[in-house]
Amino acid sequence: MASAALASNYLLIGTANVKLMDLIVFTSGHLQGPALGALTGALIWLVYGTLNPYGFSLPILLATMLGETLYGLAGGLYKGTPSTIRGFSFGLGAVGLLLTFLYDLSTNVVSGLTAGIPVVVALATGAPFTLVHTVSNFLLFGFAFRPLNQSIRSVMNLEDQQ
Repeated sequence: MASAALASNYLLIGTANVKLMDLIVFTSGHLQGPALGALTGALIWLVYGTLNPYGFSLPILLATMLGETLYGLAGGLYKGTPSTIRGFSFGLGAVGLLLTFLYDLSTNVVSGLTAGIPVVVALATGAPFTLVHTVSNFLLFGFAFRPLNQSIRSVMNLEDQQ
């Protein structure tokens, strides 16, 4: 799961804040439990945050690692099968949106503090990126969790489990 998330991040590096990683980490937590889901999120950022063409910053790396663990924890706590309307689960979309908002809020605050700019300015300049990230995750979680989850279950021979 970690390698799939990393590969998708590098593949989409030119697309600002539209990433499959968060959904993959959430799904990892759902399939493997909250602890392994959180570990998956932290490990992905340990690699991606240090081998990143945009550079490296220890405080931001720690914030992104910690923030990404939320997706794995939440995935591990999520139980059940999402109900959908025309293939879209509003509940899972809302979960993705909330987790992403919390992630972006914390990482924007840490980025501002690290750069020595006022937090309000960091939040304001990060707002367009947060909007893209939250909306894309709303759509990805709502549309793609079920097929991704079912595909991975099939590959892992977990069809008999929920």
